[in-house]
Amino acid sequence: AEARAEALVEGQAIGESRGVAIGEVRILRSNVGELLRHRFGALSPEHEARLQSASFDTLQGWFKGALTAPSIDAALQELLEAK
Repeated sequence: AEARAEALVEGQAIGESRGVAIGEVRILRSNVGELLRHRFGALSPEHEARLQSASFDTLQGWFKGALTAPSIDAALQELLEAK
């Protein structure tokens, strides 16, 4: 019974950690998309799809790149090359 309780606590901690990670990715994805659209206008469907499938690390790189990109072409090129 004790081992089962420990496994349950461990499983809950893992589930909570995964939920937090998923939430962080969703927030970052939303922020990157908002930044890109604010700075450069609407994204193409291809770039929207890439944005939706990007990993946390990729999204972090895109966010930093979008802050300083001189044009939408430069920002979108970053999106294409980062994938």
